[in-house]
Amino acid sequence: MQNNKRILRVVLALLLALPAAAWAQSSSLNTFSPYTFYGIGDFSTQGPGYMRSMGGAGIGLRNALKINYLNPASYSILKQKTFLFNGEIEGNNTYSKTSAAKTSHNSFNVRDIALAFPIARSLGIGISVTPMSSVGYRIEMRDTDPFFLANNMDVLYNYTGEGNVTQAKLGFGILLTKRLSVGADMVYYHGRISRYFNTDITSLLSNETFVNTHGTARESISRLGANIGLQYDLIQSDKRVLTFGATYRPRTNLKPTTSRSIYSTSITSDKITDTTSKENFSLPNTFTFGLSYQSVRLSLGLDYSMEQWNNVNTNDPMNGIEFKNNQYIKFGVQYIPNPMDVRHVLNRWSYRLGFRYNDYYMRINGHNVRDKAITLGVGIPIKVQGLSAVNVGVEFG
Repeated sequence: MQNNKRILRVVLALLLALPAAAWAQSSSLNTFSPYTFYGIGDFSTQGPGYMRSMGGAGIGLRNALKINYLNPASYSILKQKTFLFNGEIEGNNTYSKTSAAKTSHNSFNVRDIALAFPIARSLGIGISVTPMSSVGYRIEMRDTDPFFLANNMDVLYNYTGEGNVTQAKLGFGILLTKRLSVGADMVYYHGRISRYFNTDITSLLSNETFVNTHGTARESISRLGANIGLQYDLIQSDKRVLTFGATYRPRTNLKPTTSRSIYSTSITSDKITDTTSKENFSLPNTFTFGLSYQSVRLSLGLDYSMEQWNNVNTNDPMNGIEFKNNQYIKFGVQYIPNPMDVRHVLNRWSYRLGFRYNDYYMRINGHNVRDKAITLGVGIPIKVQGLSAVNVGVEFG
């Protein structure tokens, strides 16, 4: 009874911490990319740190001692009287280069908060707050149109954007047969994205300012969605397990509320415009399939995902933006030399390597954006035969 009360207090404390984690993720600049000028930004690689060190593969992973919030069916394997917690921080260093300039940006922030525990035999629950997408850009352009130059005008544009969309999941998984598990998540999408622009028109011959225009657009997202999953053990023995996993996320209209404000000043007049509107922006149907192989020393994962962006959201031909179907391929391997070696600590470490690829969900000015990355990581057990570990991963992409 005392242990149950202690677990309940821990769960309540963590539930109170989840909103703070969501606020931390949505209140800082977590990415820096000109591609986030459009849509809801760059999508984060999903999965706990140990999984992202394996390229992000994990739809088929079933492990009683590790949280897998990618597939809610995995919660069915949690052992009685266990309580799993996962907390992460993440740092990013981004380099951007054109023929004329180079920039770099660093960020450091809370990444994931997740917990999972059984509520009955073969029935488990999982709660997580994770980043879904991030917006971050700063762009400056000078207009070289001959008309402006002929009239002695210097036109300078500045664009800035920042914000995040976070997803909070409440999931359940249940074992239906000895080999088959199913699960479902209720997903809450929450986010704020702010975009600013300035246009300054000055004289090339003097410091005189002709026109200043300042604009702000703030997008607010608060929407419920769902995710369902299954896992089936193709091979099931004491020495090895081969599991097939699949998830489906149905199309969800995020319906962002956008507030726009434009303030323009000129030599003759000032003008202010304020509007608020409900927009349409949908996450597409997403199908993901995965295979996971596990033995005492070796683990392998392979995932394939299809996001059906085509014809879901309105294209923007004026700016050369076209939404298109997106494919993800993720592969990873983990090796533990000897998990029971009490004499050599390095033999108990988990060594991870992975690769991921996706072809992005937008075509920009007729160009496809390729997103590729190699991942490396280690898992360091805190004590001999302990269940807790510190996972460290690096991604180059």
